[in-house]
Amino acid sequence: MVTVTFISSVQGYQEGRVDEIVKRLRGDHPEWKVDALPPDAGEPLLVKYKLRYGPAILVNDRVEFVGIPRYRMLVERIAMVAAGKISPRTAAPPAAPVPPPAAAPKPAAPPSSPPS
Repeated sequence: MVTVTFISSVQGYQEGRVDEIVKRLRGDHPEWKVDALPPDAGEPLLVKYKLRYGPAILVNDRVEFVGIPRYRMLVERIAMVAAGKISPRTAAPPAAPVPPPAAAPKPAAPPSSPPS
């Protein structure tokens, strides 16, 4: 199940838009769990994700948007996360560290001829 969490702005910014999007998502996609946190409850999450004001949208406890995007764009991103696909706008996960290649053994020194 996909969990979508809206963190409201601590400044009261875009509250009407957040409420509108939350109601629409709940109606159109009942298979998704959609929550809207008030500013007081969302403040610790803003600190956790190093944001100052909000609003922000978390999908499966990962920041997907800061601010409120167009509805279609939001639904497409949530559907990508639900399908397990990586968004082209998301940074690629860090690659696993690769150990340095083993040094090739040094060739043996040619036998030296005795001095004449």
